[in-house]
Parts: sequence; C-alpha cells; structure tokens
Amino acid sequence: MKNKLLVPIVFLFFIASFFMSCKDDEVLIPGPEITSNFYPLDSGYWIEYQVDSIVHLNIDDQYLVDTSIESYHFLIREEVDSTFIDGEGKQVWAISRYKRNSDSLPWEFASLWTAKLSSSSLERVEDNLRFIRMVFPLKENRKWNGNAYNTMEEEDYTYSNLFLPKTYSSLYFDSTVVVNQNDFISNINRIIKNEVYGNHVGLLYKQIDSVGTANTVNGVIILNGLEYTQTISAYKH
Repeated sequence: MKNKLLVPIVFLFFIASFFMSCKDDEVLIPGPEITSNFYPLDSGYWIEYQVDSIVHLNIDDQYLVDTSIESYHFLIREEVDSTFIDGEGKQVWAISRYKRNSDSLPWEFASLWTAKLSSSSLERVEDNLRFIRMVFPLKENRKWNGNAYNTMEEEDYTYSNLFLPKTYSSLYFDSTVVVNQNDFISNINRIIKNEVYGNHVGLLYKQIDSVGTANTVNGVIILNGLEYTQTISAYKH
C-alpha cells in the first residue's frame, strides 16, 4: 500500500518543483478581469510627460528642401480630479491638464478632459472629441473604431506587443500594451499614430506623425505636417 501511494506523491512533488524552478522566467499575463488596470483612475493620481513637437510649414525651396521648421518642447501634467455621473448613468472622471515650458516654471492650467472606464472599454473626451482608446479584454490584433463616437474618419485601432516590458525616461514598466491607431505610408504622405499603456500606470508614450512627403534623388523628404511625441517622465506611485 505504501509503494502505491509513493508514486503519485513523488510525481506531485516533481511537478511542483518544476513550476517553482520556472517561476523566474515566467511571463505573467493579466487576465480579462484586471486589464482595465492599464488605465488607473483615482482622485489625485497624476502623470507628467515630456512633449516634443516638430511642425513642418508648407514652405519649401525649388529643390523641395524643407526650409521652415518650428520645434517645440514642453511639459504636460494630467491629474485625475473629481468624478461625476454622466447622462448615460456612468461614472466619469475629470482630468485636469497643465502645461509648462520648463521645470523651473509653474504649472498653468491648459484644459479639462474626461475619462470613462468600464469592463469593456476606456473612453476619453479630449478637446471635446470622444475617443475609444482601449477595449477589454486585451487581445492581440483585436480591432475597433477609435472614432466611433466622434465625427472624424474611421480609424481601426489594434493591439500589439501585449504585456511586454518597456523603459521610458529611465522608468521601467514590466507589462505594457501598444495600441496602433494608424499606420499609413504612401508616396505623398506618412501617417503613424500609436499609444503605449503600462499596467497600473496608464498612458506611457504617444506618437503622432502626420506629414506630407516627396520622393527625391536623396530619398524621402518631409514637405509639411506634424511630428509629435509624448513620453512619460514621472507619475504618482
């Protein structure tokens, strides 16, 4: 009888030891019930960003050289304020946005945005435009129209690089997701838009490239448009 019990006990011990030995290499994938943690909402929570914006004016010489470029660098702080119930009976959070041109200057109020988080989606109203920034649960290549609630052209958002670690501004984030909003390149323009979100942190990085281009003997050059990046620099732990 003892010998019959010994085999399953040894087998169970072996299985437990195997999983314990693999623990250090294990990639933890958030389940559907916690994927909304990629955009935490709590009164007083804040994130700060470094923003770089390059504006290519529509002024070029006879050789199509972009002769008028304006560059801007500034800081943005988003702070979660109060909450209220909207006309649909859903909880909405007010997000105050502040701006300054350098660390030595005080923050100045810039605008008020809102965010609505449910078990199925994250919606943000930004400058009076309502976007569906995320949908849940998170799945590779899942597709949805981010502009479904505004008057802009349809844009199919998709997920990629789910739950991978990334580093921004020397800050390490162990689990992130990329939201691809647009990726269009032709002979005359380039439109690239994406956002990266971090678990328990929120928006980490944002890129918007919307430029007119031309093919020349020296390669592809930018004629006009905007190049914009927004990168997290600090947040409330």
